[in-house]
Amino acid sequence: MRKPKIRKNIVYHIYNRGVSKRRIFKEEQDYRFFLHRVSQYKKKYDVKIVSYCVMPNHFHLLVRSSYKDECISMFMKSLQLSYAHYFNFKYKHSGHVFEGTYKNKVIDTLTYLTRIIDYIAMNPVRKKLVSSPKQWPYSG
Repeated sequence: MRKPKIRKNIVYHIYNRGVSKRRIFKEEQDYRFFLHRVSQYKKKYDVKIVSYCVMPNHFHLLVRSSYKDECISMFMKSLQLSYAHYFNFKYKHSGHVFEGTYKNKVIDTLTYLTRIIDYIAMNPVRKKLVSSPKQWPYSG
């Protein structure tokens, strides 16, 4: 069964992880590269980032586009492809970096939106990387 097409004016929780749950952000430079690409591509594709968190082996993005239906799909394709090229070159790796296509969930209520924002922010705390969400430098 095919996934429903991502639409404009809807908030989506988008996430993906490394193949076999492997670490895909190994150094500070990796996080910075990924977030720099997020910044570049959000402008290029007119995508709004509501919330994000980049963890050692996965990422979460809460995104919305008010321009065109395909903006988020193009944003994600560019982001993951760019990071995979960077990762494979830097670490002399070949093959897939991400565990398939990114996953997405529609955020359709204010309650769900609030819960997802909290879930994303608390991710590094749950994984015992920091004691407070404000301490994690790769989220916002």
